Amino acid sequence: MKYFGKLTFSIALLGLCISPVSAQITARGSDSTLHVLKALAEAFAKDGGKTIKIEGGGSGAGAKAATAGEVQLAFLSRAVSTSEKDAGLVGVPYAIDGVAVIANKANPQADITVAELKGLFTGSAEAWKDGKPAVLFNRNADSGTREVFQEMVLGKEAKFTDKAAVKHDGLLISSVTKIPAALAYTSVGEVDESAVKVLTVNGIKASAETLRNKSYPISRTPTLATKGEATGDVKAFIDFVVGPKGQAVVEAQKFVKIK
Repeated sequence: MKYFGKLTFSIALLGLCISPVSAQITARGSDSTLHVLKALAEAFAKDGGKTIKIEGGGSGAGAKAATAGEVQLAFLSRAVSTSEKDAGLVGVPYAIDGVAVIANKANPQADITVAELKGLFTGSAEAWKDGKPAVLFNRNADSGTREVFQEMVLGKEAKFTDKAAVKHDGLLISSVTKIPAALAYTSVGEVDESAVKVLTVNGIKASAETLRNKSYPISRTPTLATKGEATGDVKAFIDFVVGPKGQAVVEAQKFVKIK
């Protein structure tokens, strides 16, 4: 009986230890949309929803983790890819965003074409229009922003030049502010126009209207993804995000509402 009592007590303690973990939703994904997810998670918890443990690492890392069952939710800065769909991921778009092309505030150039961007980031061109060598910054291989830039600017077969230094999301804008000839790309929702110059692309400025109608050449739809259809607490969070309260948070974080 004493042994049984100890066993019962141990199980009770174990239950106390694991219950906070089971009460959380686990999520991993895009560094460029991390601030949006954190704001959405905070609003969801205040609205009575479960807490969410959020990790960055990139859209690709989030998709892989959700596919492997390491997390319940992946948040991507792009749509779910065909291969990810084939692996069982189901995506729900929750915002509209674009990839902004940024330069140092001192740079005299105001517009750049997709063809010019491709030339610089593949290495077939090396200088700005004024002849100054461009200092390029790239993003890590798991970045959804990089994947979108690759597809819409370089094309699937082209490769990034090795001269483009990889910078973590948190250091990208600060690096551009320090180097007059810098050129980089980031989420429209992350841009601080007091710190960097946002170039028009093919003469088009990224705005709510041009992102929504896709006239801006590098637009995308940030997505929440699950292995199979979302259920339970995860579905409740996704429904909150695409609902009026969640969409208000999306807009407050400088993304465009999905509807």
